[in-house]
Amino acid sequence: EGSRLEIQIIDHGVGIEDIEEARQPFFTTKPEMERSGMGFAFMEAFMDRLEVESVQGQGTRIVMTKYIERENEQ
Repeated sequence: EGSRLEIQIIDHGVGIEDIEEARQPFFTTKPEMERSGMGFAFMEAFMDRLEVESVQGQGTRIVMTKYIERENEQ
């Protein structure tokens, strides 16, 4: 829409118990599998806005927004 890109990701899985904890770099729910847990950190680094809503047992909705400015495009 205009100069705004919005991406929504919705799942109907188990949900996220503690969103703030899950947004911390290197947090993972499977430490035994050598995962880095950088998903939210990467989303926040590349997007201008990140919203996370989650209900346990119902799923999660993530909205990522990026504002794109085009100056003197040739």
